[in-house]
Amino acid sequence: MNPSDLEKYRNKLTKLRSEIEDYLTKSEDSAAAVEPDKALGRLSRMEAIQDQQMVLELRRRKKRQLLEAGNALSRIEQGTFGSCIFCGKSISTDRLDAFPEVQTCVNCA
Repeated sequence: MNPSDLEKYRNKLTKLRSEIEDYLTKSEDSAAAVEPDKALGRLSRMEAIQDQQMVLELRRRKKRQLLEAGNALSRIEQGTFGSCIFCGKSISTDRLDAFPEVQTCVNCA
């Protein structure tokens, strides 16, 4: 992979990491526990709990994506970015353009 491509992916990953960190910061309040003394009706409380659980799951996925983006940045520094971690073959540029944090080729995914 040439240096200009690596710089492009480095910028994409840095931007992705920043966006995820912003989301995690903004969603902290939504992930807070639903207080039992809140003046909500039974259905409203159930909806609030369901919304909270959805936010918690999305935050869990975003945290994992943040970790994967950090790992991809490390692979750029180590010179192994763009190679599948299992078989060692090149990951297609279409796949890297869509998901720059990906670690595997399509066959190993």
